[in-house]
Amino acid sequence: MVIMVVSFVDGQAANTIAIDDRGLAYGDGCFTTALVQHGEVLMLAQHIDRLVQQSQQLGLPKFDLMALTDNLHNISAGIKIGIVKVMITCGSGGRGYSRLGAEQARVIVSLHDYPAFYPQWQQQGISVGISEQQLGINPMLAGIKHLNRLEQVLLRAELDKRLEDDLLVTDANGYVVECCSANVFWLKAGQWYTPSLATAGVAGLMRANILLNNPSIQQGQYLSDDLDNIAAMFISNAILGIVPVKTFNGQQLDISSVASIQNQCLGMEN
Repeated sequence: MVIMVVSFVDGQAANTIAIDDRGLAYGDGCFTTALVQHGEVLMLAQHIDRLVQQSQQLGLPKFDLMALTDNLHNISAGIKIGIVKVMITCGSGGRGYSRLGAEQARVIVSLHDYPAFYPQWQQQGISVGISEQQLGINPMLAGIKHLNRLEQVLLRAELDKRLEDDLLVTDANGYVVECCSANVFWLKAGQWYTPSLATAGVAGLMRANILLNNPSIQQGQYLSDDLDNIAAMFISNAILGIVPVKTFNGQQLDISSVASIQNQCLGMEN
């Protein structure tokens, strides 16, 4: 199914924004990306909560929750499968970096196609390498899905030139953080691990659900060398769900070990 890109700005059909929007000028805002299935936005309450919490963390002006929820219901109605993205920007106003005068948040909602190859990834697994680039360390913004995604753009540019399906990225101190646009988990000596994301990375909603349902997963700071001789690995986000890794840095992995967590995922998406 091919979806014509549909977009709304502050509840009105539009495909442009003001040139003085602070999201455009400074990345001043946050966003979330959700899966639409059979006319419903999956994990809708969690996506809304994320936008509210992150807006508060960033000090953005308030936005109309009821209007946004209605907009999401309307834009997803009749869609068999697709992706909806919501951006909350600080709106227009202020001079330079100052937000003084920016009093109204801007809400941008858009509908997009679901990548046709994702189901194959979920079933057959993917290959993951290690990025040559590293993420900056920034506890002030760690975990937040903010609009400043230039690091991820550069990571994706690297991936586009490589043969792997995704890349594992470390921070400037060499600690594992995530993949290009997904969180990462691995199994070693019978124990599942994932990075803590205390100083870099995005704390994904699917990651939160996985940790809630699997409290034995250990979170911490791990160097890439700590991933030597792992038995299994998977990546996750709200669109991908859970995707097993069949090869990591040239090492063959067991994708069957991921099946039980994948089965949990099927119940998390509603």
